[in-house]
Amino acid sequence: MLRVYVSAHCLACRTAIQRAERLEALRPEVPVTVVDVEAPDAVVPRKVIGTPIYMWNDRVVFMGNPSEQELLDRVTVLHYDSERERSG
Repeated sequence: MLRVYVSAHCLACRTAIQRAERLEALRPEVPVTVVDVEAPDAVVPRKVIGTPIYMWNDRVVFMGNPSEQELLDRVTVLHYDSERERSG
């Protein structure tokens, strides 16, 4: 699962949210969640030291915004690798 950590005061986070929405549209099979780190109920891993940060499961894959193509390519590979591991 891709989690994109954002905050209201972060100007680059608007782009991160747009990239997450675009990824969902292009790869609906890939679970994507945007997490507002300032929300009272947000669960924020210790590895999140700023925003935006993109994490796949518990790994930081991008600090800051990648290009749309870079995000698409990386997440597609991570998703299919995860699916292969699950199916054995």
